[in-house]
Amino acid sequence: MRTLLSQFCESFESVVRPILDPLNGAAKAFTDATIDLPGREVRANLLDLRHQVEGLVQKVVDQQAYVLLFGPLKSGKSTLMNALAGTYVSEVSSLPAYPCMVYLSHAEDRQFDVTRYNGRAERFTDPQSLYGYITKAHAELAERLRAAESRSEEFEPSLHYPEAIRKVDVRLPAGDLERSGAVLVDTPGLYSRMKFGYDRMTREFRDSASCAIFIVKSDNLFLEQVFEEFEDLLGLFSRIFLVVNLDTNKTDLAEDGSLVPSLEREDPLALIDAFETLAMSAPLKAAAEEGRLRIYPIDLLKAASSRLKGTAGDGHRSGRPNFDVFLRDLTDYLNSTDYLVAFLGDSLRRAQHLLDETGAVLQHEQIGALQQAAEDLDQRRQDAQRRRHAVGRLLGYDWRQSFLDLEEKLTPTIRERARTFGAETERKLDDILNRWFQCDDSLQTLLEDQLSPALEQFQKDLNGFVQQALGDEVLAGTAGVMLPTNVSADLYATGLDLSAIGREALASVGQEVPQRAVDTPLDAAAIPIKRRLMDWFLLRSRSKVREQLLGGVDRPSLRIPVETKAKRIGEEGRAAMRQEIDRFKGRYFHETLVRAHKHVVSEYSTSAVHTMEAALKKRDQELDKELSVIVNELMEHRKVLAHLATLTNQLDTAQNGIAELADQYAETEPTELIQPAKGSLDSESEDEFAIHEIVPPAPATPVTEATIEENEPSSAHEPKSADA
Repeated sequence: MRTLLSQFCESFESVVRPILDPLNGAAKAFTDATIDLPGREVRANLLDLRHQVEGLVQKVVDQQAYVLLFGPLKSGKSTLMNALAGTYVSEVSSLPAYPCMVYLSHAEDRQFDVTRYNGRAERFTDPQSLYGYITKAHAELAERLRAAESRSEEFEPSLHYPEAIRKVDVRLPAGDLERSGAVLVDTPGLYSRMKFGYDRMTREFRDSASCAIFIVKSDNLFLEQVFEEFEDLLGLFSRIFLVVNLDTNKTDLAEDGSLVPSLEREDPLALIDAFETLAMSAPLKAAAEEGRLRIYPIDLLKAASSRLKGTAGDGHRSGRPNFDVFLRDLTDYLNSTDYLVAFLGDSLRRAQHLLDETGAVLQHEQIGALQQAAEDLDQRRQDAQRRRHAVGRLLGYDWRQSFLDLEEKLTPTIRERARTFGAETERKLDDILNRWFQCDDSLQTLLEDQLSPALEQFQKDLNGFVQQALGDEVLAGTAGVMLPTNVSADLYATGLDLSAIGREALASVGQEVPQRAVDTPLDAAAIPIKRRLMDWFLLRSRSKVREQLLGGVDRPSLRIPVETKAKRIGEEGRAAMRQEIDRFKGRYFHETLVRAHKHVVSEYSTSAVHTMEAALKKRDQELDKELSVIVNELMEHRKVLAHLATLTNQLDTAQNGIAELADQYAETEPTELIQPAKGSLDSESEDEFAIHEIVPPAPATPVTEATIEENEPSSAHEPKSADA
């Protein structure tokens, strides 16, 4: 039969379940990121929220009654679970005291699912394997906990050790749990050193219409510290059952030295009266008076034994009568309209609370930092793309023409200075020739020691000037070229230093232009030598006469007296020698100019073009690599942001859906929740949601007045029925 309650559960699932995938997707996106993203610390919050939302949805869909068991370590929680399940749940009781939630429910086959804080799950089918696994996990957790304490940090498993176990689902054949639909939840022992996140774990169940059972041994009933944290539970649950675990086998020492049954066996209610009168705190007393706290003295060990055997037994020995009262009250509460109303209201409140927490995570300052980082990366990407486009344009620019313009710019200045140096050198050459005719120096001295050095000085002066002129232009800051505004803007965008490129190219040319050896500026064969009369008589040729006078064409090293020069060479020879020197000088000046220009300016231009092209290609590669890194980082950021955007959209939808469900069911009468929904064709009248009694009634036993007084709570302890 489809009731309003089942209709609510279906609607609730359709509203809340869709947020699970976006939560998981956002957390996974953070996990899969290959870089350290801002906001990465919220991943643990997202996984935690997903875990809580998934648990809430499953509880509502299955319409299960979650019964939470609290208490100090070794207080009897596992024994009570045995009694409630009617099955020996050694798989639970034998587990190490690991600080996680253990869920016990019915299944045809035994299976154990371990879920970690990071959401990863693993299934076991062998209890021993599970035991060994948790034992190892416990040691690892303790090590991480000590490490956090050494750093004076409050241990948070989702941050410090995401592999920590969050919960263990134990499913095994337990007929009573199958009939009731109840899920027993064993919580970490109170006051354990590993009680991190305890409040958070328990609060997960408050808004899922769960009730709580607090178990305490009678030996600890009067210890104030036992109830310090228990009082916090009073604000979390509308109904708490306080089970005082008795040891009815205990004995006391009598005056005569004999052993007599203890008060726990003879009059357990007197123990409870003493607790209420002498030790119960004001919050506990107020909760008891309001009916939210019920107290049951039970020998859990004997009650569990009796339950597993299927026998009623004697009240003193089995602990069954008090346990049956407790079981009846628990079942009545879970079948009450109070519970149904709490189920709807608390489910909606829990859903709204989780959605609000999700919204708070999405508003986390680190998420804002992630968005800002993505915007900054996108700006960097655009900037890198602009710079790379600028490099592309610069690679297509005609740099050779720009540097040819430099050559043309320098040419007039260089030629003008070459003419100046040439005129000065001409005067030097004339003076040298005239002085030669006025001394006894040989022709070789004239050529090698006087004319050639003068010509070499011209080369040196001209080369130096060209080098200086080029350096002045280059070092002015623009590498010697004038560029259009758009080209200059592209250079600025790429970050290339044009002056640095100019200096690098200038350095490659060299500081000193290699000097070119000067050829013989005057051919001895070109000097007309006058023959004497004797030369004519002896038929000596001009070459023979020249050789006798100068000392040989190849090496004219003979000293020639001034008088001989005047007679044998004379003015005619002087004019011929000047003409020959002028012819050589003109060619030499031109070649020197061309060579200096080519070596200095042209080679600089060529080197500058190559340097510029190499720098542009290198920058292009650098920008390509930089752009690739930026794009990859941006994609990582945007991938996470896309998941967060999807989560935001789904969050809005879920919040609207929860608000609509709250409005729709706000005025529903509790009794209407189990009535057929409109349009239901199923005519069955059986309550679909009712929690059947966890165990069939025990076989009837004769009840005497003494039995009632001994085993039933007095009016002061009689559990009150839940108010609607």
